[in-house]
Amino acid sequence: MCDVAAIGPAIGAVGNAAAASQANKQAKANYQHKLKVRERKWMQTRTTYGTKKVQFEQEVDAASIAAQRAYTKVQQQINSAQASAILQNQSDFATMLSNEGLIEARAAERGVRGRSIARQLVMNKGSFGMSQAMRTRALIQAGYQAKEARGNINSQLKGQLNTSFGKVALQPIQDIAPPPPVMQNVGLTFMLGMGQALGAGLEGAQTANYQNNMLQKPGGGSQ
Repeated sequence: MCDVAAIGPAIGAVGNAAAASQANKQAKANYQHKLKVRERKWMQTRTTYGTKKVQFEQEVDAASIAAQRAYTKVQQQINSAQASAILQNQSDFATMLSNEGLIEARAAERGVRGRSIARQLVMNKGSFGMSQAMRTRALIQAGYQAKEARGNINSQLKGQLNTSFGKVALQPIQDIAPPPPVMQNVGLTFMLGMGQALGAGLEGAQTANYQNNMLQKPGGGSQ
């Protein structure tokens, strides 16, 4: 009777242990799958970030080259303006000297001397000085414009670099790994189930002994 009473709980203990083992296998498989998905996602994120870094470096190089070309163009314009002013000054100076000679020669031919000649020479030099002043002012203005142009180029370069850097400023960080699953204790589950089976067997044995004793007593049992 003990064995018969314990059969059901024993089978249940084996089934529960098997179910716990299967649940552990499934939990472990799910956990490994989550880890693989996490790793694939991280690899994709790093690859994308690496591509962005390459693009950032290319954009920086392109922006720097464009800015340098713009700086060079502005400087060439200043150099050209200065060279032109020097040539014009030399030409005007030669013209002034030539005009002085003409003034003195014509005055000598006419017999003119004194203040009249001096006034004409002053006017001739004044004309040369005015031309120089106008060119100097033009060069100063060109210098201001060149400075403003360099400032604009520098602002555009910084804006482009900031925009490009914004794409890679935040380095990616891998997600936190999922917590490992809590495994069921297969051995404990089996032992508890077998303990219940043993208890059921003992209870069945006690009941059977009680019934046998009642039957063996005088007047016991059925008629």
